[in-house]
Amino acid sequence: MEEKVLMEEMSWVEIQEAIRGGKTSAIVVSGSIEQHGPHLPTGTDTFLGYEIATRVAQQLGTALVAPVIRPALSEHHMGFPGSFTLSWETYYEVLEDHCESLARFGFKDIVLITSHGGNTPVMTAVTPDIAKKLYGRVNIHLVAHLAESLEEEAAFLQGQGISRAKTGVHAGYSETSEMLVVKPHLVKMELAKKGLDDESFYDPQNIPRSQIDSFILGVRHFSEDGVLGDPRGANPEVGEKLLEITVTGIVKAIPNALDAGTG
Repeated sequence: MEEKVLMEEMSWVEIQEAIRGGKTSAIVVSGSIEQHGPHLPTGTDTFLGYEIATRVAQQLGTALVAPVIRPALSEHHMGFPGSFTLSWETYYEVLEDHCESLARFGFKDIVLITSHGGNTPVMTAVTPDIAKKLYGRVNIHLVAHLAESLEEEAAFLQGQGISRAKTGVHAGYSETSEMLVVKPHLVKMELAKKGLDDESFYDPQNIPRSQIDSFILGVRHFSEDGVLGDPRGANPEVGEKLLEITVTGIVKAIPNALDAGTG
């Protein structure tokens, strides 16, 4: 039987005993509730966030998983029904309150990660301020921008004959494959169809510009059905490998973040 690590599935007694037993790190994931094309549920980033954080915590053996923060920052998806967003000011307050709550329970470290790329810029910007406010009570660590893992994922997919444009960055081949592992009963592959597959849009040199353009104009400007990539042919074997790469990268990064102190 796998060890419980999701705090919302545990009683307060179990959580207290776990902390006293050495689980002194808490993982906080920022997810989202937003459209993911016709074939994936709006909770995709939240479901993946829970899966990744659970695997990370179980491998570490010293961490529990706090409730995933959602909704978060999804203004660029608001052209589609079912998407929700917070203002960045509200998101900051929610993230801070999450950390404040955890600081009261005896955790020594809080590790912040995200399963939705739209959260990353604001989360990166506000984390130092939250860390300063809670300094002396709990250490705040941000684990993001895992370039090595992203490169490994890209190399793996290219080895499978999957282009960057097919892989996509939202509801494309990679994310759909992962959901076929995590919540296969919620994936409607019969509705999966090609979205934006312009190779130049996904060129690593163009991604920052593409991301800003999507924030300004909204995802629907680029893809009428909300898909950035091509989910057709997605399969759980590929999804499992991608999840393994992501989890391994985070597990490797967390000790370095803890050793480096607050940051």
